[in-house]
Amino acid sequence: MFHALTHHPALPPDQYRALPQVSNTDLSNLKAGLLGQLRRPNPVALAYGSHFHTAVLEPATYARTSERGIRWADLETLARQVRRQRYCRDLLYRGQAEQSYTATHTATGVGVKLRPDLLVRSRAGRQLTLIDFKTTSSPDRAHFLTTLEQYDYDRQAALYLDVLGATRFLLIAVQKPRSTVAGQAPPEVWRVELTATPSLLEQGRKKYTVLLRHYARQSPVPATPRPAAPTLAIAA
Repeated sequence: MFHALTHHPALPPDQYRALPQVSNTDLSNLKAGLLGQLRRPNPVALAYGSHFHTAVLEPATYARTSERGIRWADLETLARQVRRQRYCRDLLYRGQAEQSYTATHTATGVGVKLRPDLLVRSRAGRQLTLIDFKTTSSPDRAHFLTTLEQYDYDRQAALYLDVLGATRFLLIAVQKPRSTVAGQAPPEVWRVELTATPSLLEQGRKKYTVLLRHYARQSPVPATPRPAAPTLAIAA
């Protein structure tokens, strides 16, 4: 489904965003345009998510900034809650964070790019697990599960799995504080394996395929021949 997989090690976030290929976020914007919806991302929410990921994945580089509207104490509480979980600690210890990749969708010739939060290869090297960290306002795990399709997490999982040839996709969802009342229960952390539901991934695969075809029609790209073998394997 994809070829010309290329790893861009140590690529800073701003350089990743400047790459011309299509990201999962670009597909969300395309979908909104096709549906006649106007997407106006909240800059505070975007900044919150970026700083949260830094605090979880690269805590040595995390620092508060002068940006307004960010509840820094809440953000840091969420990051600590993730990092103190034994399962998450093991993933963070063994995984590669914020690695950038590009590839070409064979059927349309559209270039795609992705930057998984975390890549974890099994000790035997037979499994590659993708982990994505999400903050959520859901009151409980059951409600969070109802948002998987709403936020197109199924599409993201299918796209990332297919591009990287990975075997598992996990969401680690951390519950945002519902109030600032002292003594409230700590935020919960939920682990959701999307690869446990093949029908969900198949639905996500159909979603990204339709959108890439729309993108190809709107922005024609030269046909790219499929090579006999992958151009670059993912580093272990």
